Amino acid sequence: MKNEKNSNYYKQDMDLNMYMDTMHDPDNTNLILTREKTRYTEGANEIIKKVQMEFLKKKRTEEIDLALANKDKERFMALTSENWQDAL
Repeated sequence: MKNEKNSNYYKQDMDLNMYMDTMHDPDNTNLILTREKTRYTEGANEIIKKVQMEFLKKKRTEEIDLALANKDKERFMALTSENWQDAL
């Protein structure tokens, strides 16, 4: 029985279908660049989202400090609300 929640579960069928072309092409750079998905897509997307969120949080902190320095109540309230990302 396959346990799909197991972190060591290996999706062999998906890998075989996705990478059969690379077996015949010694330089697979073009293939990787033109494919919509590769085996790195999911991990790369997670890293990109994490970096974007860190950037937004740093920018938010700077903007909150600026709003406090300028005594801009509206800007401060917008940046500290639940929808603070819209304010940036």
